[in-house]
This record gives sequence, structure tokens and C-alpha cells, in this order.
Amino acid sequence: MFGLDVLAPLFAVAGAIGASIPIVLHLLNRERARQLIFSTVRFIQMSHQTNVRRHKLKRLLLLLMRILMLALLGFAFARPFFADSLVVTQKTGGKRNAVIILDTSYSMQYAEVFEDAKKEAVKILDGLDAADAACLILSSDNARVVAPLGSEFSHIRTALNTAKTTNDRTDYLDAFQSADEILEGIPIGEKQVYLISDMQKRGWENFIETDKLNVDVQIHFVDVHAEKPQNLAITGISVPPVVLKEQKSSRLVARVRNFGAEPVGNLPVRLFIDGNVIDTVELDIEPDDIADAVFSVEFQDETTHTGWVELPEDPLLVDNKRYFTLQSLQSIKVHAVRERVQSNSRYQTDETFFIKKALASGGEPTARINFTETFSVPNAATLERLNVLILADVAELSPAEAERIKNFVANRGGLIVTVGNNIDTDTYERLLGGEDGLMPCDFVQAVGDAFNRDQFRVIATLQYDHPIFTPFKEPNHGDFGKARFYRLFQAVPTKEATVIASYDDGSPALFEKPYGNFGRVLCFTSTIDREWNDLPIRAVYLPFLHESIKYLALNNVDTTPDYRIGDSVELKVFDDTEDPVTAERKEIAIFDPNNVETRVRPDENAPEGSAQNSIFYTDTSVPGIYSAHKSGGDTHYFVINIDTSESDLAARDIEELTSMLKGAADESVEEKPSTELVAQYREDVEKNQNVWAYLMLVVFALAVSEMFLANRV
Repeated sequence: MFGLDVLAPLFAVAGAIGASIPIVLHLLNRERARQLIFSTVRFIQMSHQTNVRRHKLKRLLLLLMRILMLALLGFAFARPFFADSLVVTQKTGGKRNAVIILDTSYSMQYAEVFEDAKKEAVKILDGLDAADAACLILSSDNARVVAPLGSEFSHIRTALNTAKTTNDRTDYLDAFQSADEILEGIPIGEKQVYLISDMQKRGWENFIETDKLNVDVQIHFVDVHAEKPQNLAITGISVPPVVLKEQKSSRLVARVRNFGAEPVGNLPVRLFIDGNVIDTVELDIEPDDIADAVFSVEFQDETTHTGWVELPEDPLLVDNKRYFTLQSLQSIKVHAVRERVQSNSRYQTDETFFIKKALASGGEPTARINFTETFSVPNAATLERLNVLILADVAELSPAEAERIKNFVANRGGLIVTVGNNIDTDTYERLLGGEDGLMPCDFVQAVGDAFNRDQFRVIATLQYDHPIFTPFKEPNHGDFGKARFYRLFQAVPTKEATVIASYDDGSPALFEKPYGNFGRVLCFTSTIDREWNDLPIRAVYLPFLHESIKYLALNNVDTTPDYRIGDSVELKVFDDTEDPVTAERKEIAIFDPNNVETRVRPDENAPEGSAQNSIFYTDTSVPGIYSAHKSGGDTHYFVINIDTSESDLAARDIEELTSMLKGAADESVEEKPSTELVAQYREDVEKNQNVWAYLMLVVFALAVSEMFLANRV
């Protein structure tokens, strides 16, 4: 029901008073009839009566026009407007303020769900009046206000036409908080929030009891989820850290989940490597169940391979692929540097005797190892072809040898340092130590007696969550406590180093430290042979040595992050040994899965306090395989996968959500609008209508007509 109201009622009163002025003047100036006597008046009387009637009609029209002009002029200055109701309250106010939240998470890609959602948003806009205001928020895991609250509905329609789904998961919390903040600043009018979504359960997990909307906000849910959705997704993939030539085929396992209510039979799951189909496995999966597709992979080269596991097309495509990278090697190349056999050695063996025996043992080792040794550190070209370098109780190093070792480790190399009677700890501290040096520990002193073996220590503490010791976590998989250590070097860890094994007296047995570009160093505080301990004759020696070498050689593969959509990827432009001045001119060219190139230099996106030799690539909105090409360096690959928690399309009940979000109002308190709020509301409505402008046009038209008619009276 519409009612007429004015902002300035005094002007309306003035207009009414002004309208009476022409009447008063007309009455005061009315002509009085005078009687004239003529002899023959028959013809004159007929003409006079006709002219008088015409004259009176014109004067009456002039009077009415003048009255109407003055009345309309006062009414126009009173600024009239039409309102839905003459009673204006703070809650309704006759004006609607609607915030439309459109879900753009990847579950909305299912079939035609997103297109249906955009149509529902258009219907909401069509139901609004010109005096109403609307706002559009696009929401996935965070909210983005694309059209602020206002009456420019054309902007919102344009934003809806161009809106697209993302590959992000659902989180409605940010969107509702943004909507509540927008409406909180509105002093008068209805406050409405429309959520257009598939109401996926995943999106409500972050809500807590206090996450409610203000009591004066109305919530409307527009549920567009598909009836009985059937979705299959690859939720995980287990890739071997490395595949070695002449090793038994490695297993690659892809986990597939059926999120639907119908069983699936003979589902073909395909494995792609380097763009080629390698194998296909068929699965049968019950409703809301999982199954594993197991593939065998083997290679004859040494390189980084990229690939993915793929399901057949279904209504939701984005979760049908999962990407990975995989390293293949012909063998792990290990080189040891040792001292010549000393005549006073109790066992008359060299330091690498037991290493060679362990690495050349039969059976089925976890990795094929190619072992070489020398009495000095190899040249840079030889080191570049190695995976692991062992310094087995090496007495001294030259500055040039120390520099080659640091360069080797900085470029993804692995180093094992063991001690003994020959080692010169001062040389190691001077050339490889220091706060930012290579060594993971500073040696203090050697303790114990290697000849009188009455007293000994045992390894009592191991970090079983470390990759080296994880295989020994289960019972009967090896007992380090049986090995006796008669002599050892006491040492303290350096910066960034950790102790991953300790003796029963608390002294560290094995240190680890990262160095350079994915390089790692292990330092064992006793001998690697039998001079100071009997570890080489224990059952754990062989697997311990293999696990240590495998960990160092493959740590760059093992530690590859599982990047998800939206993650920031750190890429090193140069290693710690390069000249920073030269390195600053380097850049990385990154190609995304759509082959779009981005060139980035150091510091452009680096967070405060991060390494200056790194860049942080943040444009990871597309799942797939990315390649990074460094100036003068090799190509590095990384993959981005989606968070498949979004693949479960089950929806929440709308009544339950309404109860969860709606704040409780205090019905005992009657809210009345203040004079200022009512005035503000009336002014906002009047601005949208501009009735006064049309009244002024009528006044202008009457004035012109009055001038024309007055000249003819």
C-alpha cells in the first residue's frame, strides 16, 4: 500500500495559502454590472451575452491555472515522495537492503548447478524495487565483494554474467561475516542476506556457537544442490620417492572414493606419465567407500617424470585427476673419502671396509648403490655426478677441498661425516664449521677407551618419526640398543642442526643439518668401522646404512611438499654459494598448466624475513603440473592438487542452518525509530523518486499557458 508524504510540510502549507491569493484578488477585482438604456437593444443584447460567457470562461481558466501554479509550486518545495507505508519503522522502513552471496567453490561445478545459481540471483534482483539496495559477494574459502551495496543493479547483473567458479573449497564463514558488517552500517530499512549455494556440509565446519548474524538481519537460503549427486574423486596418491633401474618395479597407489549413493563397477582408472598412458586398472567401489588402484612403474633413465592418475568423466570433472612428480635413477652414487690403513689399527682394516661389505651385500636392498672411494676429495666434475659423499675419519682437508664439499652439498648433495683416531676437529671447525657453516655440530672432546672395552655406551634414544629410523619403529625390525660404543666424540649442535639419535648418557650420537639447496649433512660421533664400537657386526648396521644413504640421496624427493590450490610455492633462484650480485639478475620463468608464462625475480613476492635467494610463486589457482625454468639452470617441476574434502556433495538442512545463524531477538523491547532515522529514510526515498522535478515541469507548463491565455482575455 503506497502513501504520500513530504519532507518539508511547511512548504505545502505555504502552497495552499498561496493558492488562495488568486481567489481573493479575483473577488476583490470583480466587475460590477452597470445598467445602460438604449432605444434599440435587441441586436446588441444578443452579442453581449455571447461575449460575456466567453470572457467569464477564460477568466475562470486563468484563475484555476494561477491557483494550481501556486499550489504545485509550494508542493514541489515540500519534496513529496511515495512510501510503502506511512508508518516507518527501523526494522522494515519500506526499503530493502539485500546482500546476495553466490557460492563459487568447486563443488558448484557439478552439472548445471552454477548456472542455476546465477539464474536465482537474477530473480532476486528482479524482485527488488528502484528504491532498494543490493550487494553481491562471491564466496569460496574467502569472500570477495564485487558489487558494493547500492541501487546500481546493472553492475551486479554484469558481475553475475562474468562470474565463474573457482577450484577452492567452501567456507561460508567469511561471507556471512562480511555481509553482517555491510548491513550493520545501514541505519534503516530491511536487512536481508541471500545465500545461493549447494549448502555443502564442508562449508559450515568453521562456524562456532557465537557466529550468528545480527537479530535484525533476515536470512534466505536458496538451495541449488543436485538431487542424489553421484561423484567419484581421487582423494590421494602414494608415489615412491624414487624408481631405480634394475630394481623391482615400484608401486604407485591412487585412492579413489565413491561419494555417491550408487555402487560403481568396472571403473577404469588410468595412469599417465609424461603425457602417455602407462596402465589402466579397473575398480569396483561400493557407495560411500574407497578403493585403491595399484600401478607398477619402472624406468631406464635418470630424470624427473611428471604424471597424473585419471578417472572417466562425470558431472564434477575437477576432482577426476591427481598430479605427481617422480624421480628415476639408474643407481644411487656413493663416494667415500678415507685415510690409508694405519699400522696401529687393532683390526687392521680401513674405515670403509664394513661400508663396502654392507653396500655389496646380497638380498633385495631398498636401492641399488654404486660405491667408489678415494684418498682425497674428488674434483667438482666428479662430485656433480654423485648423490652421497662420505668423509670416513678423514684427517685434514685443504681449503679447496672444503669449498668443493660445500658446493656439492649446497646443490642437493648428501654428506656423511664420521670420526675416529685420525680426524683433526680443528680443521673441520675452521673450514666447515661456524654459525652458518656446513657442520651440524662442534666437537668438544673424545671420551671413552677403545682398547679397554669394559665400559661402553649404547644408543638409547631414536627419533622414530625420522625417515632413517621409521623402518625400525616396529618390534623385531632391529635393535640399536645391542650395539656397544666404547669411544665417541662429545659434541654440541650448531645452528639449524638437530639430534636424531642419542646415547644412554644423553650424548648425541647422530646429528642432522640442512644446507644450501636441499642438501643435508649427517655427522656420526663414533667410527663407521669397528675401531670405537661393534655396530658393524650388528644386524641393524646394514639397514641403517642403506636408510641413511637413501635418505640423503633422495631427500629432495621425499620432502617435496604436497601443494594445494592457493598455496605459496618457494623456489630458489640460486644457491648459497653463488655471488648474490650476479644472482640478483637471475629470474625464473614459470609456466602454469595452461602454459601461461610468469617471470619472477627474487624479492618480488618474498615475505618479510624470508631467504633472499628465493621467490614465492602465488598464482596457484589451477590444479596441474607447473614448470619453473631457472636462468642457466635445470627445469624444476611442481604440482598443485585440489583439496578433495570439497568433493563430498552432501548438503546441510536449511532449517538447521537458519536456527544456527539467526540471532535471538529481545521481544520485550519495542524498537522505535528515532527522528533522525525517519528523516534519513524519507530523504533517501525522495532522492530515488524526484517527484518535485516533475511538479516543477508542470508549473512551468502552466505558466507558459497562463501567459498565452492572459494576452487573449
